Amino acid sequence: MLPENVDTSVSLLESDNTQLNLVRWMHQCELMKRYYQADVVFVIQKTSSGFEVIVSSISQNRLLTTGTIFEPDDQIFQRLVHSLPEGLNIDLTNQKKLILPDVFTNADNMLTRPILWPDGTHFGCICVLNARISSNEINSFMLEPFQILLQQELTLYCQTQRIESLSMRDRETGMLNRYGFIMMAPRQLSLGRRFGASAGIIFFELYPRPPLKQIEDKHHRLLGSIIQDTIRTADIAAHYSETQFVVLVFVDSERDLIHIGTRVEKLLFQQNEKLMVDSSCNYFTPDSSVKLAPMLEKSQSGLKSELRKLEEGLPKAISPTEMPAKDREGSDRINH
Repeated sequence: MLPENVDTSVSLLESDNTQLNLVRWMHQCELMKRYYQADVVFVIQKTSSGFEVIVSSISQNRLLTTGTIFEPDDQIFQRLVHSLPEGLNIDLTNQKKLILPDVFTNADNMLTRPILWPDGTHFGCICVLNARISSNEINSFMLEPFQILLQQELTLYCQTQRIESLSMRDRETGMLNRYGFIMMAPRQLSLGRRFGASAGIIFFELYPRPPLKQIEDKHHRLLGSIIQDTIRTADIAAHYSETQFVVLVFVDSERDLIHIGTRVEKLLFQQNEKLMVDSSCNYFTPDSSVKLAPMLEKSQSGLKSELRKLEEGLPKAISPTEMPAKDREGSDRINH
């Protein structure tokens, strides 16, 4: 399976993929263009928006430049992406049944090979348009090294993303991420109970206040900074999901939990009036035998967004006990 933080429906051009060398991909396109004496060679990715050109060789045809998107229901690209690993050699002059995009109006032939993600799902394909070499060599065999290179780089990219997802720290805020929280919080909770301290779990969820339309990275950093300045050293805070933060705090009474939530909300409004935060908390006495997982689930379920999902019959947020096995390997500690 692919790491949770790899979304195959998002274009590589939009993601932070420093591990991928798209310049090398472009150079390979140029190399294939010279070998096949073709008009253009390009790499397509299947995204939620359609079929997008990720890189291409230099061409006078501006319809195939990086970032060009073709419709998701385009039959020719559906066929290319889902072809067999050995690829296709298509005579475009004899494709009367297919409605071809304008870019193929003057094209005679196309060589192609599919590209797969490491889990076997379809990434996209390599295309060579109008190859001009002898007929006995017109096949996609020489595209195989390029195909292998791209698939190896996608594998390396996914491995790097998996390592980052297992890292203890969140890159946006510098706080613990969900994995880091699940690894560290059980020990701290056990230690607090041993010394007779009452504990609380507080969830915060960040929202834009109109006219602000969406939350940005700087807003996450602001709320994370406010939360960390509000809690004490013995407490643990984490950027739990895209918009949610969680805190394990040790308090004297349930009133202290409400005070922390109110203080965070007040400080956030003082520093940015365009933001608002929802919070949900639960109090647990030191003699409680409740494990961390149900504590988290109980507190998270009190958020307005979770209550709305429950009313609408939508899937609730993933709780630690429902995490995929690959992400639960180290997180089984939450129940100990």
